[in-house]
Amino acid sequence: MATKQEVADHINAITPKDVLTEREMAYIQGKLDPYFAHCLIKIVGDVSWLVAIRDNASLDQTNQDQFS
Repeated sequence: MATKQEVADHINAITPKDVLTEREMAYIQGKLDPYFAHCLIKIVGDVSWLVAIRDNASLDQTNQDQFS
């Protein structure tokens, strides 16, 4: 079984622009909120684009206490 780090390394090695169309990327960005990105990071590890989405969270969008 693969570790979280191995999964994250594999996902980080793929450039989303090489795999997804612009429409697919826009769809993901529209659906993926910072808290959901935080949850996915717990499952798959530190995927760079998920971390960027999580770190862009503002107090207006999510409860920051949930990230602790």
